Amino acid sequence: MNLAAVALLALAAGTILGITLGIPLGRRVERVAWHADAALARARVTGWLLRDLGGLAGTAVLVLAVAGFVVWALLTHRR
Repeated sequence: MNLAAVALLALAAGTILGITLGIPLGRRVERVAWHADAALARARVTGWLLRDLGGLAGTAVLVLAVAGFVVWALLTHRR
């Protein structure tokens, strides 16, 4: 069972406890589930950001390597 499913189940359990029992426990469980869901969303966005920055860095390294090779080839080429 993944973390998102656990967060949703905790949110549902907190809602049911809050409605049926009318005690603060339900709101606490809902709050914990909300924070867990927010943490998952931040982790997902951070993962996307790291993936995009990694791709950008890889492209930059490749472009610099090709440009360096071209400059080296032009400078060392003798007729």
